[in-house]
Amino acid sequence: MQDAQLTRGAFYAHFNSKKALYTEAVLHAAFCSPISSIGKETDDATLRSIVRNYLDMSHVKQEGANCPLAFLVTDVANQQDEIRDTYTQVYRGVIKRLNALPTIEDMDSALSISALMIGAVAVARALNDEKLSKRLLDACYKTSERFM
Repeated sequence: MQDAQLTRGAFYAHFNSKKALYTEAVLHAAFCSPISSIGKETDDATLRSIVRNYLDMSHVKQEGANCPLAFLVTDVANQQDEIRDTYTQVYRGVIKRLNALPTIEDMDSALSISALMIGAVAVARALNDEKLSKRLLDACYKTSERFM
């Protein structure tokens, strides 16, 4: 709040509810996330680079842009429908962009890659063994290559 030069009350006055704030935060984080750059022009090498960078310890440690799909997955599961709808909308957008790539065979491949990425980062964040976290990320990257 200090950086924004706002009091908490002034900040929250910009939103109708905490639910609205949460929803906006998810949308903003998704727009800035590492996988938001996937688009129709993404070639195979670029996709591999995006996946590799996503499945990296710097992402797990929240250094740089973070993906709300991985970092909020367990919290969103316990939220109201409006917030879960927003999360679902963001996830569907990722799947749609992945599925549109010429290097992705089908919807199942897009779903698998996204689950490997999001799940690996979520689990790696929960572990207190960095070596195991890194091994998990590497294993998921190797598996994701089967779908690209």
